[in-house]
Amino acid sequence: MSLFDSKFFQIIQTFSSTELKSFELWLKSPWANSNKNLIRLLEKVQKHHPSFDYPKLTKPKLFQQILPKGKYSDRRMNNLLSEGYLAAERFMVFNSLANNQNLQKDLLTQELQNRHLEDWFFRDINKEVERLEEKDIKDWEDHLGLLQLNRRIYHHPNQNPRMQPGGQTIVKMGEQLDLVFLLEKAAIITEKIFRNRMYKDENFLIKKELKTWSKFSEGIENLSIKLYKMRFAYKDETLLNQYFKLRIFFLKRYNELNEKEQKIHLMSLMNDTVLLIRKKQIDITETLPIYKLGLQTGILIDRGKLPHNFYVAIISASNYKGDFLYTKQFISHYSENLDGQLQLDGIQWAKAHTAYYQENHKKCLDILLTHTFKEIYFKLISKLLNVQVYFDLYLLDDSYQFYLFNYLDTFEKWIVREKFRSELLKKSYLRFVQVTRSLAKHYTETNFEVNKVEKLLENENNIQALNWIKRQIERIIKLKK
Repeated sequence: MSLFDSKFFQIIQTFSSTELKSFELWLKSPWANSNKNLIRLLEKVQKHHPSFDYPKLTKPKLFQQILPKGKYSDRRMNNLLSEGYLAAERFMVFNSLANNQNLQKDLLTQELQNRHLEDWFFRDINKEVERLEEKDIKDWEDHLGLLQLNRRIYHHPNQNPRMQPGGQTIVKMGEQLDLVFLLEKAAIITEKIFRNRMYKDENFLIKKELKTWSKFSEGIENLSIKLYKMRFAYKDETLLNQYFKLRIFFLKRYNELNEKEQKIHLMSLMNDTVLLIRKKQIDITETLPIYKLGLQTGILIDRGKLPHNFYVAIISASNYKGDFLYTKQFISHYSENLDGQLQLDGIQWAKAHTAYYQENHKKCLDILLTHTFKEIYFKLISKLLNVQVYFDLYLLDDSYQFYLFNYLDTFEKWIVREKFRSELLKKSYLRFVQVTRSLAKHYTETNFEVNKVEKLLENENNIQALNWIKRQIERIIKLKK
């Protein structure tokens, strides 16, 4: 194992420049650290932060820099790195505490109570309750904090506050307990509903949970609870109307939710939109307002990274809508948020996809045929795009018939040969190839039968590029007429 593979370097690699500087000050504090060798250890290696990619620096060389007069010992060096790792762990805990006001106040009130400083305890705890109650937008942690603080007041050894007439403390405690339960339980039910849709082998029985949740939520006035109620009221026969009603209400009141609830409801709406696209009730462009909001608020970007499936979905929706100016701005601003290994593939696919929807088939093919896609995800969708280009060219020029059918056969064999994490996903690409081939064959037939073409997507719930195929069906029927 190399020097930089140790847990000490793995943990400080995650530190920002500011955190690393604070960690240095932390080690220099006699209260936090008594080992001066740890200070010298950090001083010698911090210039290699954050990559720590310097093969020439070995354990013996680093040991000599820290202890120039000491005799090298592998055990002593490993012990120093282990101690550095433990110091970094303690620093992270205290650094987190320093940035968490709720936790600080909670710990302080506990200490005041434990030390029997009752006047100070009630003064500080009442101030903290008042601060949290005055917040216009409360986090889930705020509701939990209010529950804990009121509980601490009510169960304090001094009986006087508990026995005061009115019993407001016990009422507030009950209200916060209801909210904490309802919000967290609703998030769990929402996730189970999503997993039931997403995974064939998962089938959570949620009817009983929904019934219990609905009963407990009666009379509770909370914006997030209201949004959950609207979602849980979905029915197949009125799904489209209920979806748009919820979506409009959410977009209007979005800023009144805390960050956690914003993310849950936004992601749930995205999942609903995908479901309706699969049901052929709306098209892909309906995802754009939700994605744009997710980008503006940073919800879609986790620690500076934008998931590649969101990247592809946004470009697909924007190009399908014909908003190429937005697509160009999006590629320019957000491609750098793709994971490093996916970035080059993502940019090339995005440019090819845009060229295709701008009907610049030559440019699209040039990109697809000259760039070697390395990531399996972009290999798949670039091959799918290649089929789409050849199909369009075939409708314009019969000489492309050979290219189209040959590429469809090659793509199909490649799909069958490749390993997929999900058989459902694999099948969706196979169905795309099979339906596209059938559509092209129908187009070549002298006795063109409209009803057969119209039925190609009948009962089809798992197929890639659904909107594109629908558009090609309409296009071919129009051409034949």
